[in-house]
Amino acid sequence: MLDLQRGLGRKALEPQGIAREHMLAGHLPYITPVGNDVVMLRDGDVMGSFTVRGLEAATAEVALIDDVKAAMENAVAQMGPDVALYVHRVSMETQPQLPPVQGDGFAAEVDRVWQRHIARDGLRERTIMVTVCLRPRKLTSLWSKISGGGKGDLRAMRDRRIARLNEVIGFMMQVLRPVSPRRMTVGGGQWLGLLRTCVTGQYAPLIPGSSFEPLANLMAGSRVDFRGDTFTVFGTDSDGTRYGAIFGMKGYPSETMAGIFDRFDMAADTVVTHSFTPMDLVTATGRLQRTIRQMRAADDAAISLQAQLVEASDQLASGRIVFGHHLVTILAVAQSRAELDDIAASIRSAGQRAGAVIVREDINARTAYFAQHPGNYGYRSRASMTSSRNFASFASLHSAGLGVEEGREPWGVPVTILPTVSGEPYRFNFHAAGAPGDRTVGHSLTIGRTGTGKSVGIAFLAAQVQRANPRIIAFDKDNGLEMPLRALGGSYAPVRTGEATGFNPFGVETDERGRAWLTDWLSALLEQNGPPLTAEQSEALSRAVMANAESDPALQNVMHFRSQLLSVDDGGDLYTRMGVWDTDGQYGWVFGGRTADPVQFDQAVTGFDLTEILDVPSVRTAWLSYVFRRIERTVEDGRPTLLILDEAWKLLDDPYFEARLKDWMLTMRKKNVAVVMLTQRVSHIAESRAGSSILESVNTTIVFPNRRNTAEELAPLNLSDSEEAFLTNSAGASRAALVRNGDTSTVVDFDLSALGPLLGVLKGGGGNETSPDGWRKNPDFWKEI
Repeated sequence: MLDLQRGLGRKALEPQGIAREHMLAGHLPYITPVGNDVVMLRDGDVMGSFTVRGLEAATAEVALIDDVKAAMENAVAQMGPDVALYVHRVSMETQPQLPPVQGDGFAAEVDRVWQRHIARDGLRERTIMVTVCLRPRKLTSLWSKISGGGKGDLRAMRDRRIARLNEVIGFMMQVLRPVSPRRMTVGGGQWLGLLRTCVTGQYAPLIPGSSFEPLANLMAGSRVDFRGDTFTVFGTDSDGTRYGAIFGMKGYPSETMAGIFDRFDMAADTVVTHSFTPMDLVTATGRLQRTIRQMRAADDAAISLQAQLVEASDQLASGRIVFGHHLVTILAVAQSRAELDDIAASIRSAGQRAGAVIVREDINARTAYFAQHPGNYGYRSRASMTSSRNFASFASLHSAGLGVEEGREPWGVPVTILPTVSGEPYRFNFHAAGAPGDRTVGHSLTIGRTGTGKSVGIAFLAAQVQRANPRIIAFDKDNGLEMPLRALGGSYAPVRTGEATGFNPFGVETDERGRAWLTDWLSALLEQNGPPLTAEQSEALSRAVMANAESDPALQNVMHFRSQLLSVDDGGDLYTRMGVWDTDGQYGWVFGGRTADPVQFDQAVTGFDLTEILDVPSVRTAWLSYVFRRIERTVEDGRPTLLILDEAWKLLDDPYFEARLKDWMLTMRKKNVAVVMLTQRVSHIAESRAGSSILESVNTTIVFPNRRNTAEELAPLNLSDSEEAFLTNSAGASRAALVRNGDTSTVVDFDLSALGPLLGVLKGGGGNETSPDGWRKNPDFWKEI
């Protein structure tokens, strides 16, 4: 014990003023967990918290924003004066990491460069935490002290408070379902870690040890020194030392709206804390009435303000709102004083734009610092009376869309991480959220005019999706994806009009399922440019398909099949129609193969260029429908498959796909295939025969903005006003894009310039004068660009 006594020798060595230092833990209210989701505070309060994913206010419907605000407002209005509410908005730098793409090929190099970029890009993770504190009622607390109730009575009282706390939190989480609430636990580490961020300005998970120690002691692991309007959080070395400031609101804005303080989301380590303690009805009504009387007696000219106070008094009396004491503080920390001053200027500017007066606390710095912590009601020196409606506007539960949560990716990993325009990491997935292995909808539609970066973006995603080891099959136009597909180690073949494909559907579709498909397919093919087949012709066609299946393999070809139709009693009609596809017919080059069918998807990446047949509907439909059939058979192995269709509206714009596309897309989903469709304009999709099926089947939509877009053009996408404004008013050169996954959307930054020379490969198309000689035959050509 001697080492704890302050003798003369120790006093002589200690810095001047150390005797006046206070123990940091003594000002923190946290005592001990009660269970895994409740914490007991110093004055007997019990506390529970939950986080919310938040609402992407930049793109959400105005009605949804108002609904969430109203839900928060109504929940607060139903709380009694023994409930306190805190909303913390924690912004910290993050360095997201993804499982790497394996190997040393092009995709692995793209991934290495991109992950290095996003780790250094200063991305921020913003967490919104809502905390509910239940305070002991004064009479109950006083009676327990007077009566000296036993431990059993005290425990019963505590259990009743915890039960009510859980009821309040459960109610709030229920009404706030649109923002995805999740209850916090002590064992998870995040809850106490977020609370400790209010102490140190830096987030790190915190889990209590097995032996008892007050939680306040655990959180007070750093020395904090206040000097004027700045405090210093000392680390273990000079690099770990941070400088901080605390800001308060001296003047409230004259008008409020949902998200009025979203401006404080900036590229800095900050904690914005809102606290609200409801007043009892009598006290709040008395305060309002007294203010109204004073203004009338003074003949105050602020007539509109008097009217607002009268209306507020009426709403208070009717129970639609409550009034309470509100405090907002903004904690900012930086690595240097100069950086802190820059952040301070940004905070004051953001407050000014919101119509508020933000001050950097000096005399009140200590009290404002400790007022961040739930339960420290007595430290709130700048608390002001406001309504639950205003509080719901100040503490809006808004955030940027973050994509599919970790652990909810059906292919086991996200495709990539893209920065949002507000600097958060967006976990991009083609699929709707689901457990790993679930076959949720993963079909996607990408829309962008020439020059917006649509093809380059898809090439980048094709490289990034390699971390899931999928099979990729691409149907290209104008060689737009040739270079990136070849760089990925894939094969690429242009379909040339008149050049034999070697396709032989008569040699592969011979089992029971194949015969059924071949009959249906041939019927559609023969009816393209003629009247529907008669019942006799359909029966004859079916018999010919059966006979073909039973023939010697050497006879399973289009020539022999057609010869069987000579005996049909239809004046030679069926035989004549089939002649177009015979080896000596107009389209004999398409299905004139006589040996094993060459359509195989053994390689991980396969590409076709369909430019020459896109505008020949009969050939396009026949070729594509057969290859799709071969894909159906291939993907039965369940391996993740990405099917890319450039100019999808034109590929699928015919009666054959119109009748079958919806079922085909469902079949693809069940077989673990994500179909990615590209087009230049929404109208191309909406006005095509397959348009409605395409729009109904997609889960993820990527739209690149262009000033030539119009509201009428974008109407089929059912966009919100904010989404529409972004897509019609933003310059395409910004490389931003709207990404909608399911019902949520966000604006991401698709600027890929950080890839350097690799970007030249992604947008290389069919090559140009700068492409290496013989690049199509050199799988490592990308290393020379």
